[in-house]
This record gives sequence, structure tokens and C-alpha cells, in this order.
Amino acid sequence: MSVSLVFLCARKVVSDHGSALNSLPYVPHELYPILFKAAFLDQRPLVIVELVRRWPLPVLSLVRLLQGCHHYHYDLSQDRPSRCCLQAVLLTIVKNLTEKTRNGRRVLRVLDLCGVQDEGGRPEPNSMGGLSRTVAIAKACLEVAKVRRGENTTESASKRRRNTAYIEDTEVVQSLALEVEVRADMFVNASSYECVKQALQAKGPMRLLCRDLRAEELSAQRTATLLELLEPLPLRRVDLRYNNLGLAGINLLLPILAKFPSLMSLRLLYINVDIRHGTPDTESGLREMAAGLGRLRKLRELNLTSLRLSNKLRLLLSSLERALEVVELNYFYLTSSDLYYLAESPHACFLRKLDLSGNSFNEALLPPLQRLLCEASVSLRYLVLSGCNLTDHLVGTLLTSLRRCRNLYSLGCSLNPISTEGLMSLVLVATELPQLQLLVHPQPTDCYEDGLPQPPSYYNLMEFPVNPDRLVQALAELRKAVEQKGRTDLVLSTDLYNYRTADLLEE
Repeated sequence: MSVSLVFLCARKVVSDHGSALNSLPYVPHELYPILFKAAFLDQRPLVIVELVRRWPLPVLSLVRLLQGCHHYHYDLSQDRPSRCCLQAVLLTIVKNLTEKTRNGRRVLRVLDLCGVQDEGGRPEPNSMGGLSRTVAIAKACLEVAKVRRGENTTESASKRRRNTAYIEDTEVVQSLALEVEVRADMFVNASSYECVKQALQAKGPMRLLCRDLRAEELSAQRTATLLELLEPLPLRRVDLRYNNLGLAGINLLLPILAKFPSLMSLRLLYINVDIRHGTPDTESGLREMAAGLGRLRKLRELNLTSLRLSNKLRLLLSSLERALEVVELNYFYLTSSDLYYLAESPHACFLRKLDLSGNSFNEALLPPLQRLLCEASVSLRYLVLSGCNLTDHLVGTLLTSLRRCRNLYSLGCSLNPISTEGLMSLVLVATELPQLQLLVHPQPTDCYEDGLPQPPSYYNLMEFPVNPDRLVQALAELRKAVEQKGRTDLVLSTDLYNYRTADLLEE
């Protein structure tokens, strides 16, 4: 890995807290980002405290600082962040905002924690996930607000005694007036809801702005309260899951979501909507939901995982003003009419990611799926067909359509009952796709121990024991075929969870 002499020197400086403390007053401002990355790499929280306390720039963006650069190419932002280092950043911001200082005017105005990794990356025992990070940020905001309220109370009580006083220490006044804008992706659940709500209500000098909101296990009313407290402009993505909202809850929230002018992504996962058990009000509720979606003017990504809304895709998507670029319909119970609508809709030729996992495909569903892939072939970069009951025969039928997807970057087809022979056909087609970098495939059915039920279900493929010798041999054959085609850049994997889709909204 390429490392510059400057970065090697930076690691030497941060290796000793005392040395770093003595050196920082003489370090040029342009070297602070390099020192910060070195301190984060080597987990030097005391040095990070000194760097943040003296930060010479108006913005501290964690992800940008940790990304690969010409001094050190490894991208630290792809790893889950160190707990002690992130806490050092937050605690220093709190200290800066609550202590009167004569050490000069503070420059930092924006702490940007958006885009911090929560999944994948190198496993770190000392890492901080999205939930604990959100709580830490909320508690920091509350701490600053609490101290400032105490200062204001003291000042109010002594105001009369200061009527003729002349405040000479202007730097102290400036430090008291300082506000830092904290931008973050927030993960809120039932246990952290009250803390986050109080932080948003505090309206203190540590101003919390949310870019991406993920809310789990919250009632519709609590979710509505949370949304009402967020500042409208920064919010880009809303991810609601395991919330048991039902149609009524969705329709309560959609008018609130329409107030966020930058909202580009709405993900509704496992929220208990199933028209197979509908009531007389279900149809009117669906029409209301469609109208609510239509009011989200900037929507580009829609995830309706486990909303069992067979034959309702046309109703839900036809009211959208803008073509979707990301459509995820996992466990939607898709019908041929749903797929034909999507293939013929304005969305098809703009699709960059399509996830149809968990829908059971058969001969009747293949023609509309082939039509959809044909229409989306130019734009499509990510395609996921995991757990779709795709057999060797069905995969063979799809190969012609897949060949047309020349810009495909990632293809996922795990947990499908495909043999080594069927996978070989798929892999050979994959090698023909010039942009394809990743193929996540199932473990071949002939590599399981004897007794695998036929046809195997999704759960059989997950739980039934695999014969390790057979699997090693089959995977070796697949890799050899890839190498013979000269596609050493193409990664074959059976790992469902260790590869993260690029953030298409930022491209």
C-alpha cells in the first residue's frame, strides 16, 4: 500500500501525546487533516482531542478525513469507526462549547458525521454502531444545552449587578455565542427515542441536523413526532422498519414527509401491510397512500419490502412525478401484471438498482421479468434476485436478458436452488459483462449433504448442512472458469452480508 513520507511523519507525531501537544502550535493548518487520519488509524484519542480543540477549519467531515488520499490510499471510512476516537471528537466539541476560553477564537462551525460506516468493513471490537453513535450525539447536544441553560440562569439573576459593568473579555463573549452544526445519520429505536427527542427539542448551540433517518420499532405517532422535530431541508432519506405502521400509519406520515423538500429515499420495511387480509377500507387506504407518494416530488428510491401488495404496483407508482432509480420490492408477492407495469412504466429505463428478492418466480413471471431487464438494460447497475426459487432452467432462460445488461456492476442471486452446472452457465455470462465486479451466488444444490429436500426451499438452502469438500471443489471450478476468461477483477462470493451497495443517491 502506498504511503507518503508525510503520512509516516504524521504517524510518528501522533504516536506520543506529549510530543503532539508541543508540536501542534507550529504545524501548518493544511497538515491537520493528515494528522487526524493518522490519529484515527492508530486510535490515539488524546491526540484527536488536541486536534479538534485547535481545529483550524470551519468544517470537520469525518468521512472525508478518513477516505483514501495520496498520502495514504487505504479508505478508513469503509471501516466501522473507533468508539474511543469518535467519543473524543464529541467530548471535545462539548468542551469547546461549554468552557469559557482565552485561547483565541474557535473556527469550527460544522461537524459532519454523515456517511459513517455501520455495516461491513474490518471488524473492530472497539467500534461504534449507528444506534450508539446517535445516542452519543444526542447526549452531547443535551449536555451543551444543559450547561448553557445554567449559564443563562446565572446571568439573568445577576443582570442588575452588571448594568454598569463593562465586559472587557471579548473572546469569552465570542466563545459563549459559538454554535456548531452537527450533521448526522440517525438511528432511533424505542430505547433511544426519548433521548433523541429531547436533543432535538433542546435547540442548544450544538445544533443537530439529520440527513438520513432510520427508525425501528416506533409507533406511527412517535415517528410523526420525531419527523416534526427535524429541520426540513437536510433530510434526504427515511428508513422505517419493524414499526407495525399498517396503511393508516403510512398515511399519517406521508403528509409530514411531503414537507421535506430534499427527501429522495423512502424505505418501508416489514411494517405490516397485507391486502390478502384487507378490510373494506383497504382500497381507499391504498389510493391515499398512492396520492401521498405522489407528493414526494424528489423521490428517487423506494423500498417496499414485505408489503404484500400483489397487483397494486401500478396504483402506487403511477402517481410519482419523477422516475425512480432504485426500486426494492422484496417479498412483495409480485404478479405478472406488476412486472409488466414496471417494464412499461417511465421508471424502467432509469433504474439503477432493482431488488426483487423473496418473490417466487416461475414460468409465468419470466416473460415480464425479461421485458423489464430489457428496458432497464442500459441504466441498471445493481440487480438482486436472491431467494426467488430460480432453478437451472429458469436461470438459463434469463441468461439472454442478462447479457444485455452491459453496465451491470453487481448481481446477487443467492439462496436459489441452482446446481454447479447451472452456476457455471451464469458465471460464463457474467464474465461477458464488462462492468460486472461482483457476483453473489448460492451454494450449489449438489454441494449439500445427502438428503436435501427437493425442491429445496429458501430455508432449506439456509439451514441444511453443506458438504465442505464438494463445495470447495465446485467453487474452484467456478473461479477457474473466471480466470480462463481473463476476468480476475470479477469477485465470486457466497457471502450475503459483507458487500455494501454504493450510495446511488450521491452519484
